Amino acid sequence: MNTAHVTDYFKALANKDAQGIVAHLSDDIVLHGPIFPEPTLGKDAVVQILSGFLATIDALEVNLSFASERDVAVFFSFTCKGITVKGNEHLHLDENGLIDHIEVAWRPLPDAVLIQEIFAAKLGFQAMRLVPAA
Repeated sequence: MNTAHVTDYFKALANKDAQGIVAHLSDDIVLHGPIFPEPTLGKDAVVQILSGFLATIDALEVNLSFASERDVAVFFSFTCKGITVKGNEHLHLDENGLIDHIEVAWRPLPDAVLIQEIFAAKLGFQAMRLVPAA
């Protein structure tokens, strides 16, 4: 399977080009990410979330990617207000090579929660918090 859409999608992310990501996503894309507990469904909603993410971060760099048939794994890091977070995405491609499923994980957890809080404040949704175990 040709992974050109994934390559170009991450180039757009690294360039903070929100419009540049649109052509690489299928209309019925599903995003499972660290920002919201529920999946985000559909191209318009996913583009809105990713655009907000790009407006929040300072930089993103791809460190490694590999593919197997219609599945692609990408490992990256990004910074926001001096915080560096490592992430990985499992992307699935539809029959046309467009991204139809993204599952995102960030680490370390305390920094990922800080980024989610910054993002939540910027876009006006509920922030998550880490609390000590009882």
